[in-house]
Amino acid sequence: MDRERNGSVEQVDDVLIIGCDYKNKEVENREEQIKFIDEANFKIWQLRGAPQSEFDAIIIGIDALEKSKALNYTFGIAQGTLNLGMGTFILNNDFALAVQQMNEALNLFKSLDDKKWTSNTLLTLALIYNTSGKTDDALYYALRGISYFENNDEEVYDKIMAYYIVGTIYSDLKKYDEAEKNYKLGIADPAKSVKTWSGRIYIGLASVYSVQEKYDEAISMNLKGLEILKKEMNLIGESRALNDLGIIYKKQKKYDKALTFLLEALEIRENHRIIRFAVSSFIDLAALHTEMLEYDKALDYLVKAEKTAIEINLRVKLAHVYQDAGDIYKLKNDFKQALFYYEKLLKLNEELYKKDTETKIKNLTDELLREKEVEIERIKNVELKSAYDIIELKNKEILDSINYAKRIQYVLLANNELLNANLPEHFVLFKPKDIVSGDFYWATKKDNNFYLAVCDSTGHGVPGAFMSLLNMSFLNEAINEKNILQPNKILDHVRTKLISHMDGGRDGMDAILVCFNEESNVLTYSAANNMPLVIRDNKIIELPFDKMPVGKGEKEDNFNYHTFDLKKGDTLYLYTDGYADQFGGPNGKKFKYKSLNEMLLANSNEIANKQSQLLDEKFFEWKGTLEQVDDVCVIGIKI
Repeated sequence: MDRERNGSVEQVDDVLIIGCDYKNKEVENREEQIKFIDEANFKIWQLRGAPQSEFDAIIIGIDALEKSKALNYTFGIAQGTLNLGMGTFILNNDFALAVQQMNEALNLFKSLDDKKWTSNTLLTLALIYNTSGKTDDALYYALRGISYFENNDEEVYDKIMAYYIVGTIYSDLKKYDEAEKNYKLGIADPAKSVKTWSGRIYIGLASVYSVQEKYDEAISMNLKGLEILKKEMNLIGESRALNDLGIIYKKQKKYDKALTFLLEALEIRENHRIIRFAVSSFIDLAALHTEMLEYDKALDYLVKAEKTAIEINLRVKLAHVYQDAGDIYKLKNDFKQALFYYEKLLKLNEELYKKDTETKIKNLTDELLREKEVEIERIKNVELKSAYDIIELKNKEILDSINYAKRIQYVLLANNELLNANLPEHFVLFKPKDIVSGDFYWATKKDNNFYLAVCDSTGHGVPGAFMSLLNMSFLNEAINEKNILQPNKILDHVRTKLISHMDGGRDGMDAILVCFNEESNVLTYSAANNMPLVIRDNKIIELPFDKMPVGKGEKEDNFNYHTFDLKKGDTLYLYTDGYADQFGGPNGKKFKYKSLNEMLLANSNEIANKQSQLLDEKFFEWKGTLEQVDDVCVIGIKI
């Protein structure tokens, strides 16, 4: 978050592209152009927050990016896109476009297997999410990004930055012990802690001490950080240090000093187009004048904050403005105006969250939510400790049972020896939503035929796992006991057994059952609600399937028997709906089958293990901090 409520120290993130010394530089050959590109991009990266012209940095950065594209210089494109994303966020206040550009840079660095710059991009994404109030998402990216620097002592500058980012996010989450720990790791070596990021770390430590009411220590840390930031000419960091000093003095009721520092911070932010943070200054100044009982001055600042927040679409800050304005008019006994702003707040809440009004207000007031979480934690640890211990014991017993069930389920799944002995090069991506799974992959060998099933049983977790065990037993019965060999008739048999055993319920499974014959390249199969896919010559071939489940449904026709002539070089994919149905990405939408098929096509020329790795990484990236919605099973077979 940008600022904690109730006047605590401002928590802002410092991501600003400012100009460098490269103007109209002439280059004659590729090597010189690449040298110019690298120097320009690195200078922009290091000078974030410096006092030179913002306009120069954008011009130079775009020039370097265009040259990189013309040269097909991937590293230059990646760094240029990273810098552009930072500028888009801070200077243009466009969160969605900035995140898109950062993800483009991230994918390019990953393609180059550049661990350092992949980590730097993840950390910058964390800054962007944190500044936008999306603290949980910020922590997700920050913890992924810092792993490279934790064991790398050579990258001093960026390592300090990494610990600053993680510390600040923990501070915003009210995890002050973790925040202090990470801040101190960043300045563990005083000889190296002299640059901009260490200055920000001292300011971060000051904010932690301020919350803990250790005001003398907070002021000392803040002044130390301010000295470094002024020396490094970092305007964003300097303005934050000044603003935080103002808030600390406000807490100490030293209003004259508080006003001086807050106004000095605002002047820097207004003069250098740091508009997003200027809104925070307006709100903090309004809070100070409110505490000084100067309500009209406070309202003047809130009017400025409202105007600016609307201009740059900073709606979370706008909610703070409406809340504070309503509170001030209430103190003035002007209940008509108070109601006016509270109604604006409610309307904004509806636009932001589209939920119950009371819930929306709580969502906007993150600090109140966090205080509630702390209180729940206190009750759990103190007043309900005995009951909690009993619950923990019962929970352990249940988990032990479920883990044992997992062992049983994994024994019944197709084992690696069976798959390796009967399939060419292949991979299995299997990601249960819970410990046990409703999805399963099962195989058996019968005479010269090898059967492979990829299925999605009704439900997930424990109920889904029980259904999967039942479905596997019926498949085994059909092939190995009843000697039913055609895939469609096998599914017919399983459906009959399910309907009779489930007493008319609609439990069952979606399934693909394929059969490979040792003497033929003809694939025979039957499919219920799930579609097999073949990629041949870089083209997708969608194989037909029956739109009905293996179980009771609206249709209970016999399943169709299909054949397909496989060719060397084909890749066959069998999957359930869990991957395509996963919510995620920047807008929290489903991944969808089209995206999945296009990704399979793009990766189809890779070896099987690499395909599995790419699928897994994309799923993790797409899901982000959202919950996995269903079991996932994808199998790829290269013919």
